[in-house]
Amino acid sequence: MEKITLNKLTKEEQKNFFQSKYDYYKAFNARMIIVAILAYLSFFITDCNIFGHFATETFVPRMIVILPLIAYFVLSKKTSNYRVMVPVTYLMIHIIIWCTDWATYILPDRQFAIPGMVIMNIIFVCAGFSAPFKYSTVAHILFIADIFVANIFIHYENLDMMYLFNIPCVIAICAMHKMMQNVYCEHYFAKDQLKQLVVHDQLTEVYNRNKVKELVDPTTNAFNKFSSLSTSILIIDIDFFKKVNDEFGHEAGDRVLVHMASVLKSTVRETDYVIRWGGEEFLIIMPGCSIDNAEKIAEKLREKVETSDNGVCRCTISIGVAEYTGGDYINTVKNADVALYNAKNSGRNKVVVYTPKA
Repeated sequence: MEKITLNKLTKEEQKNFFQSKYDYYKAFNARMIIVAILAYLSFFITDCNIFGHFATETFVPRMIVILPLIAYFVLSKKTSNYRVMVPVTYLMIHIIIWCTDWATYILPDRQFAIPGMVIMNIIFVCAGFSAPFKYSTVAHILFIADIFVANIFIHYENLDMMYLFNIPCVIAICAMHKMMQNVYCEHYFAKDQLKQLVVHDQLTEVYNRNKVKELVDPTTNAFNKFSSLSTSILIIDIDFFKKVNDEFGHEAGDRVLVHMASVLKSTVRETDYVIRWGGEEFLIIMPGCSIDNAEKIAEKLREKVETSDNGVCRCTISIGVAEYTGGDYINTVKNADVALYNAKNSGRNKVVVYTPKA
């Protein structure tokens, strides 16, 4: 199997990937911000020791970070869009850096600048878990820019050492983020493939019964994806399919099933759900389709199957059609099954619409 990489995905697929990555690490990301703020606030104790009294001089630059922290969590309640929250996360980190520079400018002893940079690099490592590689790279470049700008006011005595320490750290962290993104990419696609296997029939590649679980409320079995739309359900059965297996073999029978699924998928609308219901029986859920239109589509399916070449033998189908009117979808399936039973008992190769009298 060809290895899937991000550069082979469409922009929409890449967007979904990065959103999934952020959603997975969102809780970790929020805790990381809290820990970073608490660690920053704890430096006020160090300030008090340096000054030898309650450090009113650095109280504002230390405590002011609480305001953006509140804003961060208010925003996180309103949106989970990674394009918003990842830049805001990095903004929070840079605010901590700016406030640190502010406090350092005031402090008489600046020997703790490099240890502080070590802590900031660790925070950047943690932030990269939820961020696209491009975002983290830009944030790290700005980190080096922060040092350059801060030096204009602070005049670090060991500026060269700060650059020699932080630039290799930035390069190493960016490289690590790239590797982390590739690892998550492998897990993401493996998870997606497993998800597809769970809801798809391996032989025909249409949906299986598990797909219905995604469409209904688990407590009521009512459709929740399209509850406001007129919905119809078709049950389709291949006539005398047992004879196909008996006469031509099960491998030939599988070819007939694959052909059947192909005809169904190519004939119904893109918004319809084609499901292998069991054996030679298929179920089609048609959101936004009236019972009259469903009957017309069912008749089109019947004619197409009868006239198409499946590579084995001529086959026909019988179809039961029922209208979903709310509540447990199983009741509508049973109604369609009654209509299918009547189609088979009245000669097969026909479409029957369920009515209460049926």
